[in-house]
Amino acid sequence: MHQKITTTQIDDEIHKLMKNAGFNNPTPLQNKVFPVFFQKKDIIAGVNGAKGKRTSYVVPILVNLGNRKNYTRNIVIVSQPENVRKAGREFSRFITKSSSNLTVSELISDTMIKQELKSLSNTPDIIIGTPSRIIDHIRRENIDLSRIETAVVDAPSNLEENGFNQDLIFIFSKMPERRQNLFYTDNLNSVSLIETMVKKPVILTMKEEHSQESSEMKKNDETVDLTLVENSIKDFIKNIVEEEDPDILNVYRKLFKKHTPFSRRGYLSAYLLKMAVTGGKAPRRTPRKRDSDPNKTTLFISVGKNRRVFPKDLARLFQSRLDLEPADIGAIKVLDSYSFMDISKEHAERAIELLDGEEFKGRKLTVNHARKRSGSPAN
Repeated sequence: MHQKITTTQIDDEIHKLMKNAGFNNPTPLQNKVFPVFFQKKDIIAGVNGAKGKRTSYVVPILVNLGNRKNYTRNIVIVSQPENVRKAGREFSRFITKSSSNLTVSELISDTMIKQELKSLSNTPDIIIGTPSRIIDHIRRENIDLSRIETAVVDAPSNLEENGFNQDLIFIFSKMPERRQNLFYTDNLNSVSLIETMVKKPVILTMKEEHSQESSEMKKNDETVDLTLVENSIKDFIKNIVEEEDPDILNVYRKLFKKHTPFSRRGYLSAYLLKMAVTGGKAPRRTPRKRDSDPNKTTLFISVGKNRRVFPKDLARLFQSRLDLEPADIGAIKVLDSYSFMDISKEHAERAIELLDGEEFKGRKLTVNHARKRSGSPAN
């Protein structure tokens, strides 16, 4: 791998690549993926239709690669031939704009094997292909994956479709253990099928972010005076055009660009705008109290995020085993190594009896009544 670069250099390279390719700012998905990628951590990203999926791995891979080597360092595995072409076009777009000498090989169909062989003979830096094409070339000894540094998987919603997960196991067996893995999926419920392929992954969920953004928008009338902000922006722009010295502003602009990471520039701009509009004080929010349901009690469950458990997994488990109605299950809070679930009091004891000791996500569950915090009222 090329010489280690600093965080500032990484941000500058990302900004340069994005700008040359015609992008002004990263998407929310890219803002999540970029920093985790450069921490050298495995990533499982629940995309859920978020924009900029391919760019979120193309850009950091190109920053990380630097110059050409005489061996293949990256592989992108996709489920459909058309996705090979799309990923290839995305790489080409950035490589061409950056005048890089990096090379990409696309493995699409056995009817194109002559083109594939010609491309592979040049030992590409990056291989993109479907599992079947990659496996075919592995068996023909046309490709060497022993020095792969980053493996990207753009997975189908059903990881078992056409034996996709089994093909991954075979392909991954040809790679070094010390590599970085990025999985993109629209179905985080299936990630248990890839547990053996990743090491302590960071799980990125765009669904949660979108719901949070939606929630904040609903509460805008309580926290942000939209008319005031819009009028302030117009006034600021008018002042820039009519009153400010461009030379002085350019000094500030250069300092802003130099000292603000690319992925944080939008947030810093928003923060400065908020400070200007509110006079340096953030709008105060009235804390919301959680309404407790007197007909429900809280259970402790000894499994959490570190087993890739999500609230709907627990809801589905309890509903299937206890034949519950959706209304019988209340709030579910999943923490790192354990969870809490509100459940109708009439079903609580039976839930403990049936599910305490149950095998789930590779471990035996402990299910019992949650301990009350000091001063908390009993259910």
